[in-house]
Amino acid sequence: MSIKLRQLSHLLALDEHGNFSRAAASLHISQPALSRSIQGLEAQIGAPLFLREGHGVVPTDLGRVLIERARQITRMADEMHDQLLGGPAIARRELMVGAGPFPAETIVGRAVAGFIEAHPHFRLRIEIRNWDELLPRLRNQELDLFVAETSTLEQEADLQVEPLSRHPLYLVARAGHPLAGQSGIGLGEILRYPLAAMARIPPRLLEPALAAIPRSPTSVRDVNVFPALSCSDFSLVRQVVYASNVVLAASLPCVAQALERREMVVLGAEPWMQLNYGIVTLRSRPQLNMAVAEFCGFLRAVEQAVVAEEGGLVARWVP
Repeated sequence: MSIKLRQLSHLLALDEHGNFSRAAASLHISQPALSRSIQGLEAQIGAPLFLREGHGVVPTDLGRVLIERARQITRMADEMHDQLLGGPAIARRELMVGAGPFPAETIVGRAVAGFIEAHPHFRLRIEIRNWDELLPRLRNQELDLFVAETSTLEQEADLQVEPLSRHPLYLVARAGHPLAGQSGIGLGEILRYPLAAMARIPPRLLEPALAAIPRSPTSVRDVNVFPALSCSDFSLVRQVVYASNVVLAASLPCVAQALERREMVVLGAEPWMQLNYGIVTLRSRPQLNMAVAEFCGFLRAVEQAVVAEEGGLVARWVP
């Protein structure tokens, strides 16, 4: 017996609510009917999909696998319905968005806030990862879109890349750093100190940065590893920078509050140090879904505001 789309929708509702009564209410069916549907699905699979704990349920390992596949299948079914009928007759209530660490700190959060305010009954799932980790998830249709560094993705034939603005990167450090307050500091002098990177460094930035690192003619032990810290959690990176002489490569909007509070200072930058943001989707998935289109609209509007703010930050804080 084949698995029905109805059963998959029941599975997703139970995962979302974690409780049979709430899930049944959201589906407008009785609790016994939902229980029978899940039991029938478990019988077809031949294994339990949920563990009953207290007043709720949690998915088993197999259940999590099936839930992820169910999301993909229901999204594909909705898109096929839209294509055949010429409009979004089936209203999706979930959007899967990926974000690189830098756009997550600057534009994605504000776009999510605007979208949720406009659609309070919509569910968004946000994944913050490096661009090379987001790409396979997009291709597996586990994401509807992602926003990240796109300089290595523009030649991929299966991708639709919408460029956003380029954002300069600056090397910043704690206010008490040994180089703070000095003028005319070269990149090589700054990179004598360990560097923290919030995202994987693309090749176009990695090569000139490595070339600028001072190297001892007698011992490789005197050369810092590069980067010394890779971490997409900005709160953790910030703690490291405040407590050490580690230098952080960041766009100014990411550190605007720290600059305002005089907790960080800008040490320097190079013209080639830029982030190329972009909105990435699959060409094979026509953008008929109104939720995706509207979320991209929020991203573009926030991006314009961030670019304007960035100009003011440069004028105020860059030596």
